[in-house]
Amino acid sequence: MKLKTTAILAVCGVLVSAAGAFAIPVARPVAGPDPSATNAIGVAAGEGWQSGARITAGDTLLVDARLGHASLPKAAAGETYLFAQVTASEDKAAPSAVTPMNLAIVVDRSGSMKGERIANAMNAAVFAVERMRDGDSVTVVSFDTAAQVVVPPTRISAGNRSSIESAIRSIRLGGDTCISCGLVEGMQQLALTSLTGDRISRMILLSDGATNAGVRDMAGLRGMANRMHGRGVTISTIGVDVDFDEKVMAAIASEANGRHYFVANSSGLPAVFGQEFDDLLASVAKETELAISLAPGVEVAEVFDRSFRREGNKLIVPFGTFSAKQEKTVLVKLRVPTDRDGDQPVADVKLAFRDLVKRADGACSGSLSVAVKADGSEQQELDPFVAARLERSRTAQTLTEANKLFEAGRVGEARAKLAARKTDLKKTETTALAFAAAAPSAAPRRSARGLDRDFADQAAAVDEAEQHFAPAPVAARPASAGPTGGFAAPPPAQASRDGKAQVRANQEKASSFGF
Repeated sequence: MKLKTTAILAVCGVLVSAAGAFAIPVARPVAGPDPSATNAIGVAAGEGWQSGARITAGDTLLVDARLGHASLPKAAAGETYLFAQVTASEDKAAPSAVTPMNLAIVVDRSGSMKGERIANAMNAAVFAVERMRDGDSVTVVSFDTAAQVVVPPTRISAGNRSSIESAIRSIRLGGDTCISCGLVEGMQQLALTSLTGDRISRMILLSDGATNAGVRDMAGLRGMANRMHGRGVTISTIGVDVDFDEKVMAAIASEANGRHYFVANSSGLPAVFGQEFDDLLASVAKETELAISLAPGVEVAEVFDRSFRREGNKLIVPFGTFSAKQEKTVLVKLRVPTDRDGDQPVADVKLAFRDLVKRADGACSGSLSVAVKADGSEQQELDPFVAARLERSRTAQTLTEANKLFEAGRVGEARAKLAARKTDLKKTETTALAFAAAAPSAAPRRSARGLDRDFADQAAAVDEAEQHFAPAPVAARPASAGPTGGFAAPPPAQASRDGKAQVRANQEKASSFGF
């Protein structure tokens, strides 16, 4: 049966306050794949190619949303996936329209930061101030069992840079670690900025230890980060050395739509700060949210990796701030009614954001539907790009589970889990690449990685974890030593510096796969 298509609204424009209407961009033809393919893409419309199972729309931000299946069998379980990828354009705002930065640097000064760690942390903060532009606002907060304002919200100028840097270098070591104290104080100071209008608010949290004061439970810290993001602040976290709680630091970043970094050697801090600043200086959109309005009868089975909220039949996924060329994704497993032939509406998708290039509000929207078939001609395999995103989530979960096993001393089980993931990943890769070659399904536009690269990155992460989760070598004993003499046994693998470092590296990769 010929696949029916639905009329799609695919409009991306800028809200013009004076007219109270959308400014619609002029359509540009885009080359597309063979319309007869299983995952056929229909006629060009607006900024992209459309069909019931896929929409693309956008300019400053481009949303590519697709279903895992273009068609489903009648009276079956009716399960599929909705995958949305949002990618920023390469365009940057003109220098005269660059959005000012409202930055809080929150530094752990607990006793464990002694020596090179605190010195390198201060150097990184000074480096950050050096990268900031005149007119940007910075605040610096340090914390141990309590928070201290080192630099109150200050507009950067040629006349005060040196005094700000001197204040940063005055940070001194304290006692235990209260991450929540630093977060709360950093948020309060960001709110006191003198910047008005469009601005990018960012917090960078740097710590080397597990929190042992203030809010200590994961749920409480996640809730704090989520509320802060709801107030327009993105939080990136940096774990220094190998003894911090990677789960807490990654969770804070995830809830606040920031990045989580692991720095094994604190001398690498300037590079991480540099990456964050490159993103900040290239910001093109903020306050980005993707709304997925489910059609009647459609149910959510699972939302992968990202925080979200429910409003009736609508899922709201906050994406926060985008820098030029940055990409963020969300994957949702759905149950769809399949009790009748024909097109079944699945969801309306709308992306709303503040466009920092055009200095206006922006929006893109479209509708997704699936064809229900009773003749056995439904799509059998999962869309390859959806399959690759699903595997990223599974790989991230495996890395996290292997970490838990390894830390519990169950090294063999951790390695076995990683080996099984590597095998399953290869099978899915083979199927996905074959399907993509036989029935082309257009790759997401502006995608940061190709299909084969996506699988290769995952395989490399799993392989590295498996290799480094090796049992500790048994110390040799001199022949002259008695039954209890000789060299002392080395520490268990999970207690070694290399083992701890690999656990933290695994968490960083798991966080990036779900981003």
